[in-house]
Amino acid sequence: MSAGGLEFKPTRMELIALRRKKKLAERGLSLLKEKRDALVMELLEVLREYRTLRESVKQSMTEAYRRLSKAKMEIGSLKMLELASSTPPQYDVKLRLRSVMGVKVPTLTLTEVVDSKSPTYSLTDTCSSLDEAVAAFKQALASIIRLAEVEASIRGLAEEVKKAKRRVNALETVIIPRFERAIKYIELYLDERAREDVFRIRILKSRREKR
Repeated sequence: MSAGGLEFKPTRMELIALRRKKKLAERGLSLLKEKRDALVMELLEVLREYRTLRESVKQSMTEAYRRLSKAKMEIGSLKMLELASSTPPQYDVKLRLRSVMGVKVPTLTLTEVVDSKSPTYSLTDTCSSLDEAVAAFKQALASIIRLAEVEASIRGLAEEVKKAKRRVNALETVIIPRFERAIKYIELYLDERAREDVFRIRILKSRREKR
């Protein structure tokens, strides 16, 4: 026999087993709801940080480009391109994963590959505005790295929230109702069998008494 796609036998042992499975499913549902709610709270917290960081990066980059434009006006576009093409990479980004509510999220670490305290260009044929622009971009870079880290965390947490919601929905609307329908069917079936047995016993007893 089946109820909503769940195969079962209308026996007392099957009834006991289904009640046990339903109880386990309800316990799992409770735990999943707790996890879902905790993930949502964590996601909201990260989203708040993201909005703050995004505004900070926007302001930092605006200021850095303003100073860069000023330096370009002082030393010229060709000199700026020459400096940019001859400047070696100064930073590297290290990636490692950490667990947040069971979700793997990245941690990005900015490391210097050259001594950033010493400029990679000549101070004699440049200007102080360029120094200010470089310093501004270095300051913005740390915020950009953190913003990228937070964005990746948001994607991971949002995906995990979706998974938790789907599992909660499946348990609430499909799995547990199947168990409930099967249990109800077996209970009605066994009750009907019990009434039939009582009725047969009464008939047999009545016949014996007539003899």
